[in-house]
Amino acid sequence: MEIHAKKINQQLLITVNGRLDASWSDYFTDAFLAFIRNGEHQFVLDAKALSFLSSAGIRSLVRITKELRTVEGSMHIFNATEFVAGTLRTTGFGDWLLDEIPAELKHQNLQPEQNALPENLFLLDKNASLSLKTHTNWKPWQLVKTTDSETMQFPADSYALGIGSPSASGKLFGDFMVVGGHVAYQSPEEKSRPDFLLPIEAYIPEMEVIQSLRTEGSFSHLWRFAPDADKSAFTIAELAGQALSLTHAEMSAFVILAEIDGLVGAHLIQSPALRQAENSPAFPEIRDWLSFSGERVFVGEQAMIFGVVSQHNTTMNNDLLIPLPSMPTLAAHLHAAVFPYQPLQNGELNLKQQLDKFFNGPPPKALMHLIDDQRPEAGLGQSSLIRGAMWCGKVIGKENKL
Repeated sequence: MEIHAKKINQQLLITVNGRLDASWSDYFTDAFLAFIRNGEHQFVLDAKALSFLSSAGIRSLVRITKELRTVEGSMHIFNATEFVAGTLRTTGFGDWLLDEIPAELKHQNLQPEQNALPENLFLLDKNASLSLKTHTNWKPWQLVKTTDSETMQFPADSYALGIGSPSASGKLFGDFMVVGGHVAYQSPEEKSRPDFLLPIEAYIPEMEVIQSLRTEGSFSHLWRFAPDADKSAFTIAELAGQALSLTHAEMSAFVILAEIDGLVGAHLIQSPALRQAENSPAFPEIRDWLSFSGERVFVGEQAMIFGVVSQHNTTMNNDLLIPLPSMPTLAAHLHAAVFPYQPLQNGELNLKQQLDKFFNGPPPKALMHLIDDQRPEAGLGQSSLIRGAMWCGKVIGKENKL
């Protein structure tokens, strides 16, 4: 079997030559799932040279259309032979068939709208902004005092990261992240999986926090990014820099949903409340408190990242924003939750709908503080992502320290 694809406007025109039967159905399915993973969700299949279609082939087509429905995609077939068209109709799948090639594929030279934004950039609200609050009563690795913690509620416009504990669990302070009022929390145990708190009806999630960066408000821009012939992945520093560029700000906050090329990070495996000495743990003791990724991890999974970034050495400097060794002009703090991979539909996405989709699906696999590891020889570099979506907005006004 031969499969050839050509992008025309927003659709992928695919020509198939051969038999779609038990011998070739896995190959056919894998090819189409790869198209979907690469961000193509509107398929038009030219079946002129598809000589045979078996039940195994129909099963393959059904699986592909189910995957497309999750991202509001579609697949249509035209130029089908009499045998293939008859097989589809008699098995109840005749609605996939088109009588002729879609009109939009006949006119390939459409001119872009004047003064339009690039097709991968969406202006959500030009007046949108976020305020920033910082809680830094506890500083690593001091003893945790009762006065260091504060109970915080996180309504739907809250985005935050830091170290805290679900109020009912006592002093189990671990890494956490909040996106649109959805809380992901990593218990300070080496092999535990993240837990989460969701805003349901009148319930507002809350945490007992000893350290946090918290923003409230809304995002102004959505940027869709994907690899091309010159670039196979995007580093987290590049994405953070893009957030500043898009918002024309000294400081920005952003949420990213994207396929992972590799993450580099760490998470607490003991609560800081257990510390009995004020000194910072040195190597190798530090490994009793933090679990580091020994390699780039979670390749091919989905990252949900919240971060705050600023121009380094500006008037908006913040104690919790750390200069990035790979891009010293920037300072940032980022947490990432890892979910099983799910394709994202193309075009403009509603952030709330995406958050609900991920948090109500398979649970997160991990939550980590991202690290820019530029150690000579042994360094793992920085986290990078393949394709996805980034919502970003400017942080304005003087920060509030809680």
